[in-house]
Amino acid sequence: MLEMHGESDPTMVSYTEFLEMFNDPDWGFGIMSTLVKLEESDQIRHGRHTCSICRYPIIGSRFKETKHSFSLCNRCYSEGKVPSAFKLEEYRFKEYGNESEALIDKCMCFNLHSKKLETDA
Repeated sequence: MLEMHGESDPTMVSYTEFLEMFNDPDWGFGIMSTLVKLEESDQIRHGRHTCSICRYPIIGSRFKETKHSFSLCNRCYSEGKVPSAFKLEEYRFKEYGNESEALIDKCMCFNLHSKKLETDA
């Protein structure tokens, strides 16, 4: 049972009732799936990649600038921060939800590059 405190409100809400209240889109509280996604993203690690601004290991989404190859954590990206060495008018970021997505992109890039070398030869 979860306890909800008001000024003098001793109301108790069971876990099932809590889920019914906060997972009912008709009430406007259909947020449980969003909370689960947020919790899952907090568990995602990106190997040894650190944020180019705050220098912390990147947890959650990783935002990689495609031309200059620097990476930002979710917080620095959402605050619009970029390394001072790369102050430009515009940037192109790719969001990676996990490290395997980044690895797939890297492999595809190598594959395209090697095909180009074969056709040039």
